[in-house]
Amino acid sequence: MQQSATARDGILDAAQRVAARDGAGHVTLDAVAREAGVSKGGVLYHFPGKDALIAGMLERLIAEFEAEIERLRAEFAGGPNPSLRAMIAACGAMCDIERPVAMAILAAGAQNPDLLAPLRASIGAHLEQLAAECGDPERAFLLCAAADGMMLHHILGIAPYDADRRERLFARLAAMAEAPDAPFRPGKALATDAPYHASAQEAPDDND
Repeated sequence: MQQSATARDGILDAAQRVAARDGAGHVTLDAVAREAGVSKGGVLYHFPGKDALIAGMLERLIAEFEAEIERLRAEFAGGPNPSLRAMIAACGAMCDIERPVAMAILAAGAQNPDLLAPLRASIGAHLEQLAAECGDPERAFLLCAAADGMMLHHILGIAPYDADRRERLFARLAAMAEAPDAPFRPGKALATDAPYHASAQEAPDDND
C-alpha cells in the first residue's frame, strides 16, 4: 500500500513538473509517463484518464491548502477570528505555488466543471466555518473573497500590481480580519468614488 501511494505521488509530482516546465496544455498522460519514468499503463493504473490525473492534482493541492489553514488556525488560536485569519494567510501562501499547476487544473475544470466539485465543497466548508465563528459572517465572507480574488489574480497572471503591493494588500486584509467585528451600518457610503490607481496610497478605513 505504501509503495502504491509513493508511486501515485511520484506521478503527481511528474505532472506538476510538466505543467511548470511546459505549460498547462502539455499535461498529457504520455508526457507525464515520460517525466515519471514509467509506462503509460503505469500512469493509467493509478489514474484511468486525464480527468482522473487532474482530479488527483486538485485533491493534493486542496489537501496542502487545508493543512496550511489548520497550521495557521492553531497559530492564531486564542485571538479573534482565527479561521478567517488562517484562510487569508493561506491564500497569500498559495501565491507561491507554480502558476501552471493551478492553470492546468482550472483549464481542465473549464472543460469538465465536475472536476472542480471538491474545490466547491472546500469553499463551502470554509464559509460554514466562518459563519459559525465570526460575529459578522458577511464581513468575513467579503474579506475571504478578497483574498481568494488576489490569489486568482496571481494564478491567472492578471494582477495589475506587483508582488510587493500584493503582500501589502494581504497584510491589510490580515489586519482587518484581526480587528473585532464592527456592527454593520446600513446606508453608510462606501469610499469608491475615487478612481483606483496602482501607485496610489490606500484610503484609510474604520479598522485602521
